[in-house]
Amino acid sequence: MSTIDDVGRWITRLTGRTLDQHAADPIPAAAELPQAASNLRDARAELLLTVDRLRTTLINGDDLTGSIAAVTGPLAAIEKLGREYRYARNWAETLVGDKDRTAYADAHSGKTVRRRYVNPGDTVLVVLPPTDSCLRRQLAGRRTSVRVGRADAELDLTVGPGQLRLAHADAGIYHDPALGFYVVEPTADEADASGD
Repeated sequence: MSTIDDVGRWITRLTGRTLDQHAADPIPAAAELPQAASNLRDARAELLLTVDRLRTTLINGDDLTGSIAAVTGPLAAIEKLGREYRYARNWAETLVGDKDRTAYADAHSGKTVRRRYVNPGDTVLVVLPPTDSCLRRQLAGRRTSVRVGRADAELDLTVGPGQLRLAHADAGIYHDPALGFYVVEPTADEADASGD
C-alpha cells in the first residue's frame, strides 16, 4: 500500500526542496506546488480506491453473480480518474520544470521553515503567497490576518473592500493529509536575521 505523502517525497527528490520550502519561495510556480501536490495526492487516492474496488469485485466473483455493470462501471470511472491523474501530474511537472522556479532555486538555498498547525475557526497572521490568484488581485506579499475555514479562508477586512475569501493555498494555508491544516513560518534564526 502506498504511503500518504509519496507525492511530497517525489517533488522533494525532483527539486531538492520540500513542499514547505517551495511555499516559502517568492516565485509563483513554487507557491503553486503545494496545491498541485494536494491535487495529485487526491487524484492518486481516488484512482487507487476505484481500482481496489474493481479488484475486490473480481476476486470475490461478484462480477459473475451480478450485472455486467459491476465491471464496466468501475472501468469507466478508472478511465475518467486516469485523465484527472494525468492532468494533475502534468500540472505538478510543469511547475517543477518552471524556468523561474528552477533559476531561483539554483541561486538561493531553501529556507528553513517550520509548520504551525491551525484549526478551522482560528485567526492567524500570514504573508499571502505569490500564487496566480494573489498576483491577479495584487495581494501577494501582504501580511494579513485570515480566519481559517474548512473550505477556504476569510481575509481581514482591512485588506480590501467587503468580505474577501481565498482558497486555502492562496491564503498561505496548507493541508497535510495526516495532520491537518498548517501555515509555514521561517525558523527563529531566519526571522531574527530578516528583522521580523
